Amino acid sequence: MAEFNDRLESWKEIAAYLGRDLRTVMRWEKERSLPVRRVPGGGRAVVYAYRSEIDAWMNGSRGALAADTVREASEPNRAASATIQKNSQRHGDAASGSPQKSRGWRNAAVVVVAVALLLALALAAVRKRSDAYDIKFPTFVQHKVPIRLVNNEPEAVPGPFQQKLEVDSSSYTSVEAANLQNVVFMDAHGKVLKSWMESGNSRLAPRTIYWLELPEGIPPSAVLDIYMGFADQAQNLLNTTTTGEGPGLSASYGLYDDGEAVFLRYSNFAGPDLPGGWYSGSTPGGRGEIKIDKGAFLAHSERGGGSVFIGSDWSLGNNITEMDLLSQQTTRGQEMLFVCSANPNSFHWTANSVGYQDMSGLEVEANNSGTPLVLAAANPNPPPAAVVGFQDGAVFSNYQPVIHLGSRICGGDYLASSVSTGFNASFSFDWVRMRTPSPHGLMPAAIFGQLQQ
Repeated sequence: MAEFNDRLESWKEIAAYLGRDLRTVMRWEKERSLPVRRVPGGGRAVVYAYRSEIDAWMNGSRGALAADTVREASEPNRAASATIQKNSQRHGDAASGSPQKSRGWRNAAVVVVAVALLLALALAAVRKRSDAYDIKFPTFVQHKVPIRLVNNEPEAVPGPFQQKLEVDSSSYTSVEAANLQNVVFMDAHGKVLKSWMESGNSRLAPRTIYWLELPEGIPPSAVLDIYMGFADQAQNLLNTTTTGEGPGLSASYGLYDDGEAVFLRYSNFAGPDLPGGWYSGSTPGGRGEIKIDKGAFLAHSERGGGSVFIGSDWSLGNNITEMDLLSQQTTRGQEMLFVCSANPNSFHWTANSVGYQDMSGLEVEANNSGTPLVLAAANPNPPPAAVVGFQDGAVFSNYQPVIHLGSRICGGDYLASSVSTGFNASFSFDWVRMRTPSPHGLMPAAIFGQLQQ
């Protein structure tokens, strides 16, 4: 038995679902057994149908419907064809030299071109509709929502690209699992796209953030069609290769974290050892601590001018680098969330850096002389826990720009983090990542369609 939300309640809704006019749909019901039902005692106009039954009918009727489409596109031009024939009979051979005859043939030629163009467009529409019904969605997908990603820029979105999606999960509670573990994303051919859920893992959440990898990006000034799919509510699609979530969202840390598959570079510091490509160290003075376990924790206390740091072989280039900052506390000292090293294997600090000092807000500092010099402060200042990131001379908090310098922030090219103090400073984060920037910093817009079975 079809579900209630599968139901179309009128001829108008049925015609809209099929993309045809009312006359054509009524003819299909009469001549081709389109599965339309009638309300008992309601008369011919009171009808309803189920999307699932119409889809099955369409799959078995493609050839006949394609012929219908060509015929319908040709009907408006039959009068034009008749005009061509009349002109031919009236004017005879074009070589007669009569201006009136020549003008008639020119008009006929224009009509012929118009008819040919309309037929070509009709055939293209048939192919497009046929392709749409040829999409092979995974068998476990029971419902889907079409999504159009719009790149309004004249430059291409480069691939691989990490597309951010903000979904109102509370709109799909009838088909979602409690923690959204039955949600998957697919391309225009039904192939599963790599996805990573960052936050909002509840079907009641008004804002769930997903990141999708688009292998080929999006061409200039173009639209890319994808789908959000829903399996049975009892099915868990989460894994560590294609459909995952942030490490802190799972029952055990990092259980379904596929960030490495989605982003250019990614680490969740599950512990107890540093991930590949990372190193740690300290300088004399004070007392430093680095803890790698379900995230990274850096702290330094007591006077003495020392520091602790972790560094990586992550070459920044023009990419966006972000971390999920969980906490920070600075009584006196500095905690540099992002600082760069001139070397991929050992820490050789290069200006400038992004972080906090002496209970200040988020800022960009230059320490070339050994004394902190504030170049710019965040406006507005981010909350204690936020997604903080930077690219070239810009700093972002929760995806909003809060600092912009006229020059590159990191003079070196390899990502690192550091804490130094005159009394007490610390911060922690559970993941850090690198992703591809979009043209002019504008993420392609996402337009959501209606939930379909």
